[in-house]
Amino acid sequence: MKKRTFGILFFLLIAIVGIVTLPYKWSFVFYEQRNTSPIAYLPLENDESFQIRYTHSIHLSDVLETYLITKEKDIRVYGVEYEDFAIGMPSNAGEGETFVEKDGKYVITGMKTVIPSFDILVGDVDRDLYFLYNGYEHNMKDFLVRGNTYTLQLDKLSLFDQWKGENMHGGEQKSAS
Repeated sequence: MKKRTFGILFFLLIAIVGIVTLPYKWSFVFYEQRNTSPIAYLPLENDESFQIRYTHSIHLSDVLETYLITKEKDIRVYGVEYEDFAIGMPSNAGEGETFVEKDGKYVITGMKTVIPSFDILVGDVDRDLYFLYNGYEHNMKDFLVRGNTYTLQLDKLSLFDQWKGENMHGGEQKSAS
């Protein structure tokens, strides 16, 4: 009887450890440089695109970058919208891309660069830095430390990984415009 109880308990323990540590949930994950533990994450839902909106540190005007999620869960750079040329901003579209001026802003779409991840420096300045996804705006400075650099990528997270990182869900609902 004791052997059977021990066997059942051992099996349950292995099953619980497996459930807690098995990666299963695709998410946007922010990792601090040189660290493998997630700092923050946002579960991936049905929306296959996301945007990052920030205030350019020199021009002090908004920049909106648009990304698509590939079937392989990589990130495709798709477009950028900005108000000012000059430092750090493209002056024309590349091959196969579209460049238009719309409502006083410059818009480039049709970019095709695919990357597994990219780095984000969270500046220690009082400027906007938002992650836009699935109708919500998430202020990245609410969950990432100013002055640090983070890697953003799509990863499967386990329950244990989710407990270690901060869930970004609950940003501000964007108004329909």
